[in-house]
Amino acid sequence: MSGPASSRFDPETRLRLRRVWLGLLSYLMFLVPMSIAVQAGSSTMGWWGVAGFTSVAVTVNLLALLAIASGWSKRFADPSLLVPQLVAAMLLALAMIHFFEGEARSVLLLLFVAIFFFGLFGLSTRQYLRLTTGTAVGYLAISIWELAGSDAPREAWLVEALRFSALVVITIWMSFIGGYIASIRRRLAAQRDALEKANSKLRELSIRDELTGLYNRRHLTERLEQESERGRRYGQGFSVALIDIDHFKAINDSHGHAVGDEVLVQFASILRLQARFIDHVGQAPERTLGRFGGEEFMIILPGTSLAGARVCLERMRAAVTQAPFETSAGPVQVTFSAGLAEQRPDEAAEALLQRADEALYRAKEGGRDRLVLDIPTQ
Repeated sequence: MSGPASSRFDPETRLRLRRVWLGLLSYLMFLVPMSIAVQAGSSTMGWWGVAGFTSVAVTVNLLALLAIASGWSKRFADPSLLVPQLVAAMLLALAMIHFFEGEARSVLLLLFVAIFFFGLFGLSTRQYLRLTTGTAVGYLAISIWELAGSDAPREAWLVEALRFSALVVITIWMSFIGGYIASIRRRLAAQRDALEKANSKLRELSIRDELTGLYNRRHLTERLEQESERGRRYGQGFSVALIDIDHFKAINDSHGHAVGDEVLVQFASILRLQARFIDHVGQAPERTLGRFGGEEFMIILPGTSLAGARVCLERMRAAVTQAPFETSAGPVQVTFSAGLAEQRPDEAAEALLQRADEALYRAKEGGRDRLVLDIPTQ
C-alpha cells in the first residue's frame, strides 16, 4: 500500500502493511511451481485445488491488511500479526504438500524456507523453534498417514525420512540464524532509540539554563530572531519583556551567593507557573520564558500586543511579591522591574531587544518594582 492512500498511516503501520503485501506476493509467486507440477501430473490437487489455495492465501493476507490498516491489531503485543500469519502460512503449506508427490514435493519444501525467512521481521529463537516443532510434527503426521495407509515400500519410507530430516535440519538451522539476526535487529533498534533519546536530551540540555531549568540566553536569542523574522514576513506582531530582580546584588552581598541561587530558582519557578496560566512554555510559536543572564529573564510573547503583555507581566509581578521567598537564610522579599516592547513593522530583533532594555532601564531609574512599556511615539 503506497502513494496518497498510505499517507494517512504512520511509518510503523506502513511498514507492517508493506510486509503483508510482500507475503501475499510470495504466495502468488509459488503459483508458478504449483501450476507446473499440476500440469506435469505431479500433484493430485488439480486446478481447483490451486484456485482454492490461492483463495485462502489471499483471504488470510487481506484479513491481516484490514486488521493492521484499521488499527485493530494494535491491541496485541505484536501489532504486525507476524506469528498468526506465519502459522497460517505453515498450515497452508502442510495442506498443499499432501497433494504433491515425487520430486515436486521435494521442491515445494522450499515453501517452509520462505515462511521461515519472514520470521526475520521479528521472531525470537524460541518462537522460531516452536514454529520448527509445529512444522516437523505436521509434516511427520502427514507422511505417516500417507505411507501407512498405502502399504508403501521401504524405499518410500526412506525417501520421506530423507525429506523430513532435511526439513528439520534446515528449519532448526534457520531458527538459530534467524533468531540471531532478529536479536541483532532488536538490539540495533534499541540502540537507535537510546541514541535518539540521548541526542534529544543533549539538545534539551544545550538550550537550558543549568540552575533554573529555563531556556538559556542562546535559545532565547534564536527564538527572538525566529519571531522577528515571522513578524516581518507575515505581519504577526509580538512583544518581548526583559525582567530584572530588584537589588539582587544586595541579596548576594548580605546572604551569600548560595542564597542568591535559591532566590533565582524560586523566582524562575514562579515565572514558569504564571507563564503556564498564559500558555504552555517553550514550544514555538507559543510563549517562551528563559534566563537571559545573571538575575535577568526574558519572555517572548508571540501574537501579543503591548497591552496584553502588560497584563501578563502584572500577574507575574503580583505572584512574586505575594509572599517572601523562603531561603536557608530566612525569608527574603523579592520584587522585579520589567521593560516591555512590541515589534514595529520590519523591525529587527536587535532593535526590539534594545527598546525593551531601555524600558527596563527606565523602570529601574523610576524606583524599581514596576513595569515600563516602550510606547511608540505618534
